[in-house]
Amino acid sequence: MTCKTILVALDTGPRCVARVAVAARLAVVHRSRLVGVAPTGLPDVIVTMNRMVPDAVECGSLSASFLRERADALARAFEQQAGDAGVPCIEARVVEDEPLDAVVRAGRCCDLVVVGQTDPSTPLDGIAFDFPQHVVLHTGAPVLVVPFAGGFGAPGARARGAWKDTREAARALRDALPTLRGAEQVMLVEIGDDGIAPDTLTDAQRRLADQGIAATARSVPGLANAGDALLALAAELSCDPVVMGAYGHSRLRERVLVGVTRHILDAMTVPTLMSH
Repeated sequence: MTCKTILVALDTGPRCVARVAVAARLAVVHRSRLVGVAPTGLPDVIVTMNRMVPDAVECGSLSASFLRERADALARAFEQQAGDAGVPCIEARVVEDEPLDAVVRAGRCCDLVVVGQTDPSTPLDGIAFDFPQHVVLHTGAPVLVVPFAGGFGAPGARARGAWKDTREAARALRDALPTLRGAEQVMLVEIGDDGIAPDTLTDAQRRLADQGIAATARSVPGLANAGDALLALAAELSCDPVVMGAYGHSRLRERVLVGVTRHILDAMTVPTLMSH
């Protein structure tokens, strides 16, 4: 299993440069093609076509031409940054679509998608607060979520996998193999009730060993807040990234992330690789 194509979502937020830097370092390590997706977003057609609105609006932030120029500028900046970082193969895509749809569609044909954690203090034009959640749920590829605060190198030096006897955890472990192979230290952590079965943790550890990855295993039973426990262990062990399955259920006609997954997305302090 390899990581030949990495996609990074581009936006106008202050953390876009840091996100591209993480994706670029990964692309250099894995000698991957790095794809930067710059969605234009869609203009407010009702406003821009209204004859009562001054013509100046067409030159403002609601116009299609402005949105295209802004996306073009993001693509050029991405190409410059990725080139300076030594990425072997770079592709910038300007997509005339909503950010979520553009990233999800492009990400379905990639090995890894890199997005940013939502910063509630800095809302971005056209990007929903639950953007990372829906990318994780709908892309079908592993998604690396980069926190909105802090500085990070290429994830992988010390990795921690959050293990449970579930499909999502097994998928996350499999998707993370390219990153885990290059890690200096790998730890599998199982957090749950006192009755957790240790055999599944041993099996997961053996699975990694079969892939040439020497991982230690740790079982932490009896904690009420597994999300806080995962974050505390990540800080204690200086882990980067955290690897975990993303869990969700249906709410009315949409799927939403729940429990520990939702908590980690809100409170993460290190890049976290999620698979659903």
